[in-house]
Amino acid sequence: MLSRVAENVYWMARYLERAEDTARLINSTSNLLLDLPRNASVEWFELIRVFGAEEQFKELYPESQDEREVMKFLITDKRNHSSIITCINAARENARVTRDIIPYEMWEQVNELYHFSTEYAKGSISRRKRNDFMSGLIRRCQTMTGITMGTLPHDDAYQFLRIGRNLERADMSSRIIDVAAAQLLPDQEEINPAFATVRWISVLKSLNAFQAYRQQGLVGISGSAVLQYLMQSREFPRSINHCLEEVSGCLKALHKPHAPRRQLNQLIKELETVDIKALRRSGLHKYVDEFQHGVGKLHSSITDTYFRYS
Repeated sequence: MLSRVAENVYWMARYLERAEDTARLINSTSNLLLDLPRNASVEWFELIRVFGAEEQFKELYPESQDEREVMKFLITDKRNHSSIITCINAARENARVTRDIIPYEMWEQVNELYHFSTEYAKGSISRRKRNDFMSGLIRRCQTMTGITMGTLPHDDAYQFLRIGRNLERADMSSRIIDVAAAQLLPDQEEINPAFATVRWISVLKSLNAFQAYRQQGLVGISGSAVLQYLMQSREFPRSINHCLEEVSGCLKALHKPHAPRRQLNQLIKELETVDIKALRRSGLHKYVDEFQHGVGKLHSSITDTYFRYS
C-alpha cells in the first residue's frame, strides 16, 4: 500500500487512542474527588505533567492553574496539539483522506464522534456535564475499535492501525504511571496508607484496569503490585508489555520490519527484566523517561521504514 495511506491510518489510530486515554484520565481524576477524605485535594496540574505540557500550559494560562483552566487546555483548546478536540479533528482528517481504503462504517463513526465532540466538549469543562461527555466519548472510541476489527480487512492497513493504537497506548500508560508514582513515593505510602490506596486505585481506573487487577487475585493495593501489573502483564490490554507485544505481532506481518523490530525487541527485553520493586524505591522516573525515548526512536524507525520509503 502507499506509504502516504499507511501513515494516515497510523496517525488516525494514534489520535483516537490519545483522545480516549485523555478522557479516561480526566474521568478517573474527577471521580477521585468522591473517594478522597475531606481534607485532601486533587492537584489538577498533575494532568498537565502527564502530557509533558507544563511550559505550554503556563504560557497560555499564566495567571491560574485551577481545574477549569486545566480542563479547557485538555479538552477544547485547539492550541494544545494533544487536546481531545484537536485529536478528534486530526483523526477525522486522516480518515477523510483514506476514505477509499477504510470501510464506510469506520468513516461514519469517526464523523459521528467529531460531531458529538464539537457539540458537547465545551460543556464538559464544568463538573456537572463532564462525566456524560467523557463516558460518551469513550464508548464511541470503543465502538470505532469494534467496527475496525469487524469490517477492516486484516491487511497492511489493519496492521498499521494496530501499531498506531498500541504504540500510543503504551506511551500514555507510561506517562500516567510516571506522574502517579512521583506523587506516591514509598515512604509517603507508609505514612498514609489509606490515602495511597485510594490514589493507586485511581491510577488503575484511569487505565480501566481496576476490575482486571482484582480478578487476577491481586487483592492488596500496593504501589509495586500495581506497577508490575500495569507494566509487565501479558494479558491486560493496556499494560505496557501487552501493547509492545501487539506491535511486535503487527510488525511480523509487514514487509522488511527488521529495523523497527530491533528497537522494539530492546524495549521488550528491558521491560521484562526490570526489577519493579527495586525500581519503585528509586529510579522509576529515569526508567520511564528512557522508555519514552525508546518509544520515540521506535516511532522514528517505523516512519523511516514505511512512511518515507521509496
